[in-house]
Amino acid sequence: MKKHAHPKAPISWEVTPRSNKEKGKSHELRNLIVIISLSVLPYSSCLFGDFVFDDAESIVNNPIVNGKDSLIQIFSRDFWGHPIASPHSHKSYRPVTTFTFWLNYQIHGTSTFGYHTFNIICHGIATVLFYKLARELEKKFNIFEIAFPATVLFAVHPVHTEAVANMTGRAELLMTTFSMLALISYLKDPEMNWKFICFVVLSTFCKEQGIMTIPIAICITMIAGTWSKSKILQLALLFSAVGLLRFSINGFQSAKFTKLDNPAAFLDSRFYRVVNYSYIWLYHIYLLVVPTNLCFDYSMGCISPISSLYDLRVLSPVLISILAIIGVTFRNECRILTFGGLMGALAFLPSSNIFFTVGFSVAERILYLPSAGFCLMCAVVLKKMSSHCKNADLIALTILLLSISKTYKRSGEWNSELSLYSSGLQVCPMNAKIHYNMGKVLGDNGLTKDAVKNYWNAIKLDPSYEQALNNLGNLLEKSGDSKTAESLLARAVTLRPNFAVAWMNLGISQMNLKKYQDAEKSLKNSLALRPRSAHCLFNLGVLYQRTNRELLAMSAWRNATRVDPSHTQSWTNLFVVLDHLNQCSEVLQLSPEALSSVPNESRVHMQIGSCFAKQNDFGKAEQHILTAIDLHPTSALYHANLGVLFQRMERLAEAETEYRVALMIDSENIIAKKNLRKLENHYFHNSTGP
Repeated sequence: MKKHAHPKAPISWEVTPRSNKEKGKSHELRNLIVIISLSVLPYSSCLFGDFVFDDAESIVNNPIVNGKDSLIQIFSRDFWGHPIASPHSHKSYRPVTTFTFWLNYQIHGTSTFGYHTFNIICHGIATVLFYKLARELEKKFNIFEIAFPATVLFAVHPVHTEAVANMTGRAELLMTTFSMLALISYLKDPEMNWKFICFVVLSTFCKEQGIMTIPIAICITMIAGTWSKSKILQLALLFSAVGLLRFSINGFQSAKFTKLDNPAAFLDSRFYRVVNYSYIWLYHIYLLVVPTNLCFDYSMGCISPISSLYDLRVLSPVLISILAIIGVTFRNECRILTFGGLMGALAFLPSSNIFFTVGFSVAERILYLPSAGFCLMCAVVLKKMSSHCKNADLIALTILLLSISKTYKRSGEWNSELSLYSSGLQVCPMNAKIHYNMGKVLGDNGLTKDAVKNYWNAIKLDPSYEQALNNLGNLLEKSGDSKTAESLLARAVTLRPNFAVAWMNLGISQMNLKKYQDAEKSLKNSLALRPRSAHCLFNLGVLYQRTNRELLAMSAWRNATRVDPSHTQSWTNLFVVLDHLNQCSEVLQLSPEALSSVPNESRVHMQIGSCFAKQNDFGKAEQHILTAIDLHPTSALYHANLGVLFQRMERLAEAETEYRVALMIDSENIIAKKNLRKLENHYFHNSTGP
């Protein structure tokens, strides 16, 4: 008689209560410990990472965050610190997120450990809240053993690394945290309440995507079959009110982006725009399913636009339609699966280019909230697989370990711009922007040859990349290749006539090529575009000095110090020329203003000391020259000048000492050699006598 094989019981990915409530609480606590550990530990590799990519603009250089502007202005500035009413504003209004950056800056300054710790804690909180939400959804849709596996995947999904490891990604974390709180509140009390409204508003003011919490709540009501016209109307009115409030803050204007930001949005053909949008949507889904090749920037050649019917990607709208038809057809088969799909789609909707153009083509960070729906769907699939596949648990464990490994490795790549951009080139070698960023980082680190190579690569990939043309031209100018620099910079201003910095750099190259008339024209073009550029005023002053127009030079440098009182080069050059023209009284008159702005600039102290010496005020002269030496002890010139001062004061032994120190630093220092020889001759004559 044959023995009947008993069907294998479905694999349970969460610890369930066996006997009583006390054991159930113990297992729930164990689940939470596992979830928190998985949401925190894989990100430990980024804890000491630098400010990278967008962090400089959103945190370091943000005048609200760094305290240069009043905190109260947080309500009138965009996420990057620019006035929200400005036509040049990004229109991303996220005061709650910016406030947390401000708090971090007050406590940690520019030490990044605190910022990263805050982000990782936020991810841990969002993960725990997602678990609570999934638990409530289990009760709502009467399907269990979904919450734990869904949350485990959410905790370790590699696509989240940009949101967690990148400090600027905090907007996603906070927005999702408040969105989860709002949805949990709504599930516990489906009636409209102030708690739900407050969480929605906070989520929206962390990042605009948070407003989609309301449509997601509507989906819960519709799928659960507990909807009524009044409830839907209330939620719709709330959505309209929050949306109107948010849009009014923008002055009812949207941000203006360029072809470089989002190439698909600027295609002439509406058909190909739809095709490209469809492919981009599919690519985001692909990143959720196969998060192996991740990149911080997918613009400028990473994803080539679809512009031919022979490109297989042209079938993207068909595939999107098939997925939509399947979803509609089987919407009643598993309600939580349907909800997961709708949650992901609705959360992604603001980034879809359907309602307004966004400033990117593909971005991993915007998948943080949509991935919650994806994780719910994966948990349902795992539950179904467990009933039919004996290796379902092994497959799930393998995916978990691979995800942990990938997340740990990827979060470590966000530690520095060099490692981030290097990883980006491995994924998107045809991305001109990544080559540009690599060139910038390498140039800042003094690796000029490597920087030049990357800038040339960027220009080869995109010959109209005016920023790369400008930076390469500037780098070549510093290397002494003024002729090539002039050619590149001329191309940059031709491509973008309002590129003020490129006009200034072009003027510098032309000045070094002794094309003084062209240089003056270029520098004045730059000033017409940016009249308050201290650096451009300084260079115009240098041009005037080289062409023997010293009064104009002094006027330009004085204007530079008015625009930027801390512009040390302008103060120094101004004082040098005034000294040369025997106008030391003017130097001493301006010295209090200069020292209040640049108290630790050795060249300023040296020049002021020189002028005091010329007016025979040796005490003050000595004080300023000694200060200059304290600030720059390895300057042979400063020691030689102090020797001259001591010699004038007849402190000959001290003068000799300073001359010898100067010659130890620079054996060819003419002042020290000449005056030391005079001293030695003086000693010789005194010793031989008449």
